[in-house]
Amino acid sequence: MNFVPGMAAANADRIPVLYLGGGVSSCAEGKGAFQDATLSGIFESGVVRGLIGSAVELKNKENLRAEMRRALGGLNWMRRTQSFFTIPVDIQKQDVLPDQQISRHMPDQHDSNASGAPANSEALEALCEQYLLKSKKVAFLIGSRGNDARTAQFLLQVAEKFCIPIATTLSGKGAFPETHALSLGVYGFAAHSRAVRMINSDELDVLVVFGSDLNQRDSMNWTEKLSAGKELIIFDDSFDAPAMGNVASKNIFSGIRAAFRFLSQTDTTREADFSAAFNRRKAWIAEIGQIPLYDPQFEQQGKRGSADELSLHPGDVIKRLCHILPKDSNIVVDSGAHRIFMAHYWISSGVGNYFSSSALAPMGWAIAAGIGVKLAVPERPCVVVTGDGCMLMHGMEIQTAARYGVKILYVILNNSAHGAIHLDAISNGSVPEQFSELPCYSWTAFAASLGVPARRVDRLDDLEYAVSEAARMNGPFLLEVSTGVYEAPNRYYAECVTTS
Repeated sequence: MNFVPGMAAANADRIPVLYLGGGVSSCAEGKGAFQDATLSGIFESGVVRGLIGSAVELKNKENLRAEMRRALGGLNWMRRTQSFFTIPVDIQKQDVLPDQQISRHMPDQHDSNASGAPANSEALEALCEQYLLKSKKVAFLIGSRGNDARTAQFLLQVAEKFCIPIATTLSGKGAFPETHALSLGVYGFAAHSRAVRMINSDELDVLVVFGSDLNQRDSMNWTEKLSAGKELIIFDDSFDAPAMGNVASKNIFSGIRAAFRFLSQTDTTREADFSAAFNRRKAWIAEIGQIPLYDPQFEQQGKRGSADELSLHPGDVIKRLCHILPKDSNIVVDSGAHRIFMAHYWISSGVGNYFSSSALAPMGWAIAAGIGVKLAVPERPCVVVTGDGCMLMHGMEIQTAARYGVKILYVILNNSAHGAIHLDAISNGSVPEQFSELPCYSWTAFAASLGVPARRVDRLDDLEYAVSEAARMNGPFLLEVSTGVYEAPNRYYAECVTTS
């Protein structure tokens, strides 16, 4: 049952997972056995059924091979299956001969099929002939299924090859370097000014979306401007129907990484006028570059909101951390007001190194997820950005990092509130302010009690020393930063809500 919140998040983010759970002995079912999770008890499989593709209660060892082959066959980035096994303790103790076929179903990191579907070469050729090789204004919008390190490499090559401006959704942030001249920034929730103005513009001839559901947050509340005055083409490798099926578009099934690899290998010299088209597009990109990433007027207004004028603004903290931390750091971001500030002010290096569970957005997710990210890529620094509300949910997980010596920098933006809700309570009176306030706990003291070195910072100038101190540690380090409650930089999304 402790699996359930994580299962819900994995389902929403479409992450393939195999879950293994134990069970009471087969002969003890239906007798009131302690923690009986079968149909005669709490019926565990029924509880999780809506969060997974298949649930198996293994009743005899003879079915193990067939069921495992079926489950492992879906553990790839094309099918994205979540399977749940419960195995009674008496079955666990029985011997089962090895099955060589099972190992053949395990996804291999070098197997191209494990990375997704093949490219739809016919559709991509048509995209080149009609748009990419012509003097057309084209923009790409990248979602979560285009956001990994290898895919990001191919995307960068394609963007530069055809001179295409790139925007990402919140869940796609990290797929493209936001310092690049072709970067539009984030579109949708926590959007950047440049991305919103260009993606919604009828100046575009075509908007090509790769690997995004275009859900509410990614589509700016399903705005019709995504397709108004331009063609909308969606490439995806998901078998599920598009979330934004109410908007007219061309939906094309194709592997995302394979698509960018295919486009990166396209011979542009076959089009006689491509050089002239490229130069016209380059001049257009120069014009786009004049649009500020941030809206200057809103930036000034956004500094209002905290009752304590001496408290740090989260955006200032994030900008300073972005300057201090290594550019290849894996950044794992939690759910709350800090998610919006991070998406807006953190400038991604674009190597598939920004992680956030933005579909379900469970609080406290990043505290544990950071451990998984660090173990998966141990050679890169790992930074978890979370809040005091999230720490109240799953802060105990820093003990797991300490116990196993997992080197992670935990940054807690402590504003003594459920930030986004608290500001709404103050400005709109939607709920009494007291219900969104939190006690000002000492997270440094909490960390110390679990054997995690920690430091509290109240001034921007102290951040660099604290980060360097963390770098010298062999395990986790907690950095608590005192911030105020400020208006979240989500202007365009909020305006779209009020007008939709």
